[in-house]
Amino acid sequence: MSARDSRLRPIFAVAGIVLVSGALWIGWLMTSPRRVPAGQPALARLDAESLPALRDAFNAHTDAVRLLVLLSPT
Repeated sequence: MSARDSRLRPIFAVAGIVLVSGALWIGWLMTSPRRVPAGQPALARLDAESLPALRDAFNAHTDAVRLLVLLSPT
């Protein structure tokens, strides 16, 4: 084993640990159940099928101030 190989081995080990930990964390985030505090409505997923219901609920209250906020994790 050369001196260069012995210096790179810890770097590769740390990089591997970081990659595996990151993959596990992302997997946990994608598969963990979504919970909301007591009293709060359940989380809703906005897609092509749920969009008409959102539009109807939004348009039903033209006499009130309405605000639509979309947040994205990216």
